[in-house]
Amino acid sequence: MFDLIPIPWHLFWAPLLLAGGLSYLLTWGAKSLAAKFGWYAYKTKHQVHDRPIARLGGVAIFLSFVMPFLIFLELTPPRIGLLLAVTIVFLMGLWDDLFNVRPWAKIVLQVAAIAVAIAFGLHIGQVSNPFGGVIILPIFWDIFFTALWLWLVTNAMNLLDGLDGLAGGVGAIAAVTLFVLSLFTIVNQPETAIMAIVLLGAVLGFLWWNWYPAKIFMGDSGSYTLGFLVGGLAIISGAKLATAALVLGFPLLDMLWAGFRRLRLGRHPFSADREHLHHRLLDVGIPHQGVVLITLSVVALFAFISLLSGTKAKLALLALVALLMVIVLRTVIFLRRRKRKS
Repeated sequence: MFDLIPIPWHLFWAPLLLAGGLSYLLTWGAKSLAAKFGWYAYKTKHQVHDRPIARLGGVAIFLSFVMPFLIFLELTPPRIGLLLAVTIVFLMGLWDDLFNVRPWAKIVLQVAAIAVAIAFGLHIGQVSNPFGGVIILPIFWDIFFTALWLWLVTNAMNLLDGLDGLAGGVGAIAAVTLFVLSLFTIVNQPETAIMAIVLLGAVLGFLWWNWYPAKIFMGDSGSYTLGFLVGGLAIISGAKLATAALVLGFPLLDMLWAGFRRLRLGRHPFSADREHLHHRLLDVGIPHQGVVLITLSVVALFAFISLLSGTKAKLALLALVALLMVIVLRTVIFLRRRKRKS
């Protein structure tokens, strides 16, 4: 097991409690504001709820991350880039929550946000070599893989936001993982740990209201914000992408499978449907809260293992996650067909 740097743990209580308290109060305020103006997510054929629910939780997550960030952390160029980029992503999601945004416009705005982050110095730079040492990425591949990573994680979190507490729960587990990872002696980034603990507080305050049965949704403004922050913090914490990829293994694979499935059927890869893994688990009879708890338990297990594993083991575990995803999908498809026939 890796050693942790010697640091006064009480330094993390203030940012955690401030972010959590702000998130709790702002989520309550967003819920009240949505009720006043009718900003609800109404029932559609793609959703699992049968009543209108407020969808402005992302406002609380964004503000309760940014405000403690500005209080407790020094603004370096990469951190400024992260804040500017996540602001673009948040506003794009909020625009979509209130007025709906065309898929092509979302892609353009996401690319713009990623370009801002990279321009301010947020990039991968190097990755661990499974056989020892590190691999320095040439500038083209550095930009390419940074952009691809941020885009994948941002959209994977968005597609994961289909059940009460699911995206928030995965985001909280990712934040805890990045917090602990940043305090390993081989990483030694206590300020990155503060960023992660602020993100954890922002998510936990919202989850109080979003846990089943949800009183408010995070909306696209929340899921895109959460995804971009997790992807960005994974880069800042020394490009520990394999660790973050293990935590987000199921969401990432589910997103890639969804895009492939829709393209194969001649549909837009970002079109909505009820074919994600969590929807399929619901369809075979697993209760709403059961699906969330099962998914979060698996994510937490892989997060714990990833913290104790080297690069080779992480790559092997990523392959295992992919194999498990295929097995689960095939099993669920079989059970759903059997249920329909009966």
